[in-house]
Amino acid sequence: MPLIKCKWLQKIRIVDLSRVLSGPFCTRMLADLGAEIIKVESGSGDPTRQYPPARGAYGHYFTQFNAGKKSLGLNLRHPKGVEIVKRLISLSDVVLENFRPGVLDKMGLGYSVLKQVNPRIILCSISGFGQTGPERDRLAYTDNIQAYSGMDYIAAKMIGPDADPPGYPYSFGDTYASLNAAIAILGALLHREFTGEGEAIDISMLDCVLAANDSTLEKHIFSEGQLDTAGIAFRPPLRVKDGHMAAALAMQFERVTEAIGRPDLLEDKRFKTMEERHKGENFDEYLQIVKEWARDKTIEEVSQIFEKYDIPYGRVNTIEEVINSPVVNYRDMLVYMELPNNGPVRVVNTPFKVGRHACGPQGPPPRLGEHNQEILNGLLKLSKEEIAALDREGILVEQKGS
Repeated sequence: MPLIKCKWLQKIRIVDLSRVLSGPFCTRMLADLGAEIIKVESGSGDPTRQYPPARGAYGHYFTQFNAGKKSLGLNLRHPKGVEIVKRLISLSDVVLENFRPGVLDKMGLGYSVLKQVNPRIILCSISGFGQTGPERDRLAYTDNIQAYSGMDYIAAKMIGPDADPPGYPYSFGDTYASLNAAIAILGALLHREFTGEGEAIDISMLDCVLAANDSTLEKHIFSEGQLDTAGIAFRPPLRVKDGHMAAALAMQFERVTEAIGRPDLLEDKRFKTMEERHKGENFDEYLQIVKEWARDKTIEEVSQIFEKYDIPYGRVNTIEEVINSPVVNYRDMLVYMELPNNGPVRVVNTPFKVGRHACGPQGPPPRLGEHNQEILNGLLKLSKEEIAALDREGILVEQKGS
């Protein structure tokens, strides 16, 4: 049976006031599930529109996180722009924003106002430290959230006692917030089905990173403050002759000793029990033994041995190798999308696999203000004369060119 585009959320309309990553990634996922996302942009639009490299007017970053949305370009500093947003919200189900706490209230779009406009509305606010608390007013990006959360500290401890925090190539603070926001929105929509009530959702990037910390914080608590390092499972990959290889060395101790030809380690008092193996100095000794074994072998040789003994492993791939990976392509994690006037381009897909429904981009990302006419005339029923007047007054924003 052929796959059909996922339309699970096709009756849900979301007004997306967010920018950059934490909000747009959330609504990209919901768009892939069929929701109508109206991205309201002011000024020159989402700043990621300008991020190179680009295909014509389509920057790579904006394309990735805004595929399948509609764009309404409005001057939100003008009261008439705010009034149009209110009219749009009166016909919508969800509002998503990631301004600093308090900014939405200053715009005249706080939750108390939105409830009057639409009692069933769900407002989801994403911020660095939450809508309440001692740090609520601080500007937050993923770097300072990951530092504040202890991620940088733990990563440095993993490298060595005097190592500098390495930083991260991924924006965990933003993406964890996106995922939790999407879950909370779906939960609030289901709750509304039973009660008819809207809701205000407060998503803190810091809260989300802490909640996803694995067990590092809990280990510190259970040890009454004695342990403040990452679990023994988290160690840098092994160096081999032609690259690096990650493997489950901690969880598969018995199999690893067989694979490397060192069954004698099973009788070593340092490794006989899990408690002894998990002691930092003992695990480091074991790790050093495996490192020495791997150093003069190739990726292929280590792969074959670990495959034979059923030890989870994986080579450290380059980005090019990831893009061309058979499993990544078989799983449709890179899909083609047609950019108007700029041809096809591959984008990273949403990771949902749902039976006969194909979850993925519902269309290309919008040009700034591309759907002004459709939304203002078709949805809000403004006349062509009213729209023209708004344009003359500088209320509407629209991107020219392709």
